Amino acid sequence: MTTSLRALPDGPKGRVPEVRVAHKFLRGAHGSVVGLFESVAALNDARRAATGVNGGRMATHEVDIVRAAIAFTSSGLDASMQRLVWDAGRYLIPRAGTGARAQYESFIRQELVSSDKVGADLIKAIIASDPREELITYYLRQRTKASYQGSGDLDTRVRGALGLPGAGLPPARFKALDPFFTVRNSVVHKMDYQDVEAARGRARHHRPVEDAAAMCDLAFAVASDLIHSAATVIVTSR
Repeated sequence: MTTSLRALPDGPKGRVPEVRVAHKFLRGAHGSVVGLFESVAALNDARRAATGVNGGRMATHEVDIVRAAIAFTSSGLDASMQRLVWDAGRYLIPRAGTGARAQYESFIRQELVSSDKVGADLIKAIIASDPREELITYYLRQRTKASYQGSGDLDTRVRGALGLPGAGLPPARFKALDPFFTVRNSVVHKMDYQDVEAARGRARHHRPVEDAAAMCDLAFAVASDLIHSAATVIVTSR
């Protein structure tokens, strides 16, 4: 078995410290997932050599490692993109004319006028000694407080929140991640069982390693695209 991930693209060139940690998190996650796929390949090759059987499905424990690779990819995606929103957002939001600033103003305005009762955290930010800083922190917490549950989350809570242009990140680019998130949710929330409602249902989804690697590759690629797009916007706004 030779399946592995593609190399992760290098981080943005030049001095853009606002995206450095996000890329570092992504690179670390990528390295971990590469190691998991290498472990699957080694176990698979050893089993086939021992049994003399070259065909058939992977062993259960091998598929479990593939599931772990999907979960690790999702975890790395969350950590990297949340860090990107915090660091790039904190730089871009105070700057007039940026897309991030427009998103921030729209969000805070909606929070103030669209609900019957303003939340305690928002009130605390408004009456703070430094309300501008506290309001930005409040906004960024709202954007990053939960994991990304689907492709629309990435589009809205990362690309949209940072005001990144859609030309290099069209909706179809995010939509292609739907299968990854479907599988990720099955693995993380349902132990990958096919039917958790069945009283005796213990069958689990089979995860071909090639399919899993392709989905993880795409997740890392989209995250890398978001980091590079943020870097470009930051450099342009300097």
